[in-house]
Amino acid sequence: MSDLIHLIYNSAAVRPFTEAELAALLDKARNKNAASNVTGMLLHVEGTFFQVLEGAPADIDALAATIAADPRHARMTTIIREPIARRSFSEWTMGFSQMSRSDALSVEGLNDFFQTGQVLDAVDGGRAKKLLQAFKQGRWRVRLTANAPTAVATLAPLDQPREAGTTADAAAVAARPAPTDRPAFTFAFQPIVDADQRRVIGYEALVRGLGQEPAADVLQRVPLEDITEFDEDARRVAIGLASRLGLRSQLHLNVMPHTRMGSPQTLDSTLDTARRCGLDPARIVLEIKHEATINDPRSLAAWLRPYRSEGVRISIDDFGSGHAGLALLDHYQPEAISLSMWLVRSIEGHGPRQAILRGLVQTCNDLGIDIIAKGVETTDEYAWLRDEGITLFQGYLFARPGYESLPRPMLPAELA
Repeated sequence: MSDLIHLIYNSAAVRPFTEAELAALLDKARNKNAASNVTGMLLHVEGTFFQVLEGAPADIDALAATIAADPRHARMTTIIREPIARRSFSEWTMGFSQMSRSDALSVEGLNDFFQTGQVLDAVDGGRAKKLLQAFKQGRWRVRLTANAPTAVATLAPLDQPREAGTTADAAAVAARPAPTDRPAFTFAFQPIVDADQRRVIGYEALVRGLGQEPAADVLQRVPLEDITEFDEDARRVAIGLASRLGLRSQLHLNVMPHTRMGSPQTLDSTLDTARRCGLDPARIVLEIKHEATINDPRSLAAWLRPYRSEGVRISIDDFGSGHAGLALLDHYQPEAISLSMWLVRSIEGHGPRQAILRGLVQTCNDLGIDIIAKGVETTDEYAWLRDEGITLFQGYLFARPGYESLPRPMLPAELA
């Protein structure tokens, strides 16, 4: 059994490199990697480095750690690290897009990757070759820009007039008399921001205990036979509280997977409450938990249809986790999806998830579906997602949920 792996990564040069600097980089890399019995290919084009490293796992990991610490590049992303049966590169080579064909033939170790591409003919078929071909076609390019987030700036809430009579009507909203064993609850609200327009577009209502306990602690104390009525009452309470707080944007309400599908009363009371509070149903976004979407998608789509005709928007929550696959976009044709935190977390350094998300962005763009990146906590996550065209965000980087309040978020400032 072979004890070889390949590691493929990309990164962004922190400044332009001259041909002489690139040639020197190639010479140093060839000598150092030959001593460690590491082979592969290093490419550079338009500020992007793309490298394949082959060798023993310990040697590759040690070299990768050294490369990551090199100050000449940043945003190093591991695209793949996996075992291989044999090496695909017999010697260390490098391709530079700005070098001429004559340079490629005269400089030792320099290949014709960006000229004729014949160097790929000698590479065994497999993942490395496919990724190299993708890079040649313009994929996996990454460059540092002058728009990297460096600070925070106050983001003003969406400016809409408050509806007359909202406070009085909202104050009258209350849950039906609850069973004595149902836990008391209230709500926190977390903003969703549009980074392009620099404004709040909505707030998600999140169940909380009266002592600010998280939703999971509250829900586990709800008797199973009462979960449907609790879900219905919770939405009514969230609408009433949001209205009293002066909500002027969309309100995102969760629909739990245990709700009885097919019951026409389930959402009717939600819309009735919204109207009493002066909240246009078109400002309600129902976040359907992905667990609820997979068992009988035809019935669920039919259950939602009359409410969508009232203007209610549908979002599939936690998209990308579990069984929340692309088929859901066909079954429900939602107005929006919110990304699973699994996809978002540290995505700036995770190549496979980057590829998944790029494909999802293209699909959603073609279908006219908005993407909300939830759980964004770092400026690196935010910067990568912004570079890929995502504009809607929610997470601790912008604001933590406000207990019985509508917090004003902060948005990473961008330099001109």
